[in-house]
Amino acid sequence: MTKETHLKEADFLRAVVDEADLPASLQEHLKTCRVCQSEKDRLKRVLADLSDRAERFAPSPSKRVALPVGESPARALSWYWNWRKSLVAGMVTAVVAIVVVYGVISEKTSQEAKLATITEEMWEDELFMTEVTGLSEDPLPLFCSDISGESYPDFDEEFMNFVVPSTEADLVSCGRGGLKC
Repeated sequence: MTKETHLKEADFLRAVVDEADLPASLQEHLKTCRVCQSEKDRLKRVLADLSDRAERFAPSPSKRVALPVGESPARALSWYWNWRKSLVAGMVTAVVAIVVVYGVISEKTSQEAKLATITEEMWEDELFMTEVTGLSEDPLPLFCSDISGESYPDFDEEFMNFVVPSTEADLVSCGRGGLKC
């Protein structure tokens, strides 16, 4: 193969890390091309040598690193600040609890007031309907019922015609035309 079709440096790095990351055509080329295989092996040896040198020249820790445990001025004040935070959190919780309880009580009172209003309106409607029913049976007030004549069972239609005769049957004529007067 010609030089233009060989793997590039980035492809060699990907092949060293994980050869499956390469496209299938480059994997096939790497298996068949000796130049690319030797370059890949050289890059592996360079990286392994670099790893060995890093282990050899890196200093080993002689003792454990530990942070000082002593009291600092900020730590002495931390109890005071934690106490204030606890107090504020407790007060906020108490306020929220009071608001919730007040809301529940006021809602219950509001519902009871609505129920009482509805009950009163129903009672007033019942009284009104009783009055309407009474008026539909006897529309005249008590003091007028004696005057109307309906309170006496002896007065019927025949008696009323006798007392007050009907004028429809009597025609009074004025002149020859027979006009009603």
